[in-house]
This record gives sequence, structure tokens and C-alpha cells, in this order.
Amino acid sequence: MTFGDLLAFYRGKTGLTQKELAARLGIQYQQVSAYERDLTFPRKGRLIQICEILNASYAELAEAKFRTQNPGLPEEAFPYESRRRLPPIPLIGLAAAGQGLFPNLEGTAVAADDYLDRPDDLRDEQVYGVRVFGDSMTPVVKPGAIVIASLEASCQNGDLAVVVTQDGEAMIKLVYYKGEELLLRSTNPAFPERRIARRDILHLHPVVHIRMGRV
Repeated sequence: MTFGDLLAFYRGKTGLTQKELAARLGIQYQQVSAYERDLTFPRKGRLIQICEILNASYAELAEAKFRTQNPGLPEEAFPYESRRRLPPIPLIGLAAAGQGLFPNLEGTAVAADDYLDRPDDLRDEQVYGVRVFGDSMTPVVKPGAIVIASLEASCQNGDLAVVVTQDGEAMIKLVYYKGEELLLRSTNPAFPERRIARRDILHLHPVVHIRMGRV
């Protein structure tokens, strides 16, 4: 999220229009519009004023401003405290390393049964956790492990992913694209490869982190 996106988010929470915020800041509304489009950025004094009006976090907006102005900097350039501000990860139930129902995922809205502490290096905000049962993915993913999958990242050939079919079946598999089908492979050789038509897939979310054992 850029500085402008975050500013627009906080402004929207208050219900203020750009013109109303500009009037309270004593500036033209075009200036607020430029802030929200990342064309210009407020100086420190103005940013403090904005935060007071919008009841926003100065540290969060100041960091967003710095990130937007310096898009090429590595993640290590930003403080650990900023990473801690990301939300915890919703844990939404069970998925099968073999097969099984996965009832709590509807579109991109996640209904959480519990929450997980976020790994320090995981920046993706659109993620969820699923506890795994079944042994088709051993030794990579053992029963009782939790996989964290991304709602937004694209699934590449050979990725480990959460796969949910149109009829509600869910599984954790290695995914390979073959024409209009997906090849779903297990790491346990006792389980055969499966083929599913792409049109029969409801969700396909790559796994970005594996946490062994229980929460």
C-alpha cells in the first residue's frame, strides 16, 4: 500500500471528502488529491496535522511515505517494529493433504477460527493459515502442520498450493499446469497423481510458509 493509498484509507474512515480535509488543513483540495495519487508528499509538520485530523498513526504514514519515495530499498532497510504492525494471520480450519472439505473459505473473505503470529519475514497481508491432516505430502508437510497460503500471489508451475475444487474438496498439492488441466502431485509416493480440469478449480493459492506442529 502506497502513502497515497493509506492516506485515502484513513480519510475514508473518517468520512471526510478531499475538499473537507483540505479545508481543515488550510490548503486547496487539489493538494490532497496530489497526496493521494503519490504525486507530492506532505512535509513533517503537515503530516502531523493530517494524522491529528484523521486520528491516524504518524509512524505508519511516515513509513509509507518513505517506502513510496524509495521503492527500490531492500526490506532490511525498514525497522523490525514496522513489520510487527502487520495483522496476525487467520487460521481457518482444516485442509487435507489427501482430500477433504474446506468450508471456511468463501471468495477472498476469510472467517477465522483462530489467529497465528506472523513470521517476521512475511510481508504479504492477504494470507491465511490452514491446519493439514493426512499424510500424502509427507515428509514436506506432515499431519498437524500449518501451511500459510496467499490469496493474491499467483501460483506458478511446481508450487505447493492450497487447491479447492468447485464441489468443496480441498487439498495441499504440488501443482503443475498441463493444457486445460492441473496435475496435482503428492510427495508421498503412495498417493497417485490427480488430474483436474481448470474450470473445476475454485481456489488456487500458493503456500508461502509452512509451520510444523501445533499452534
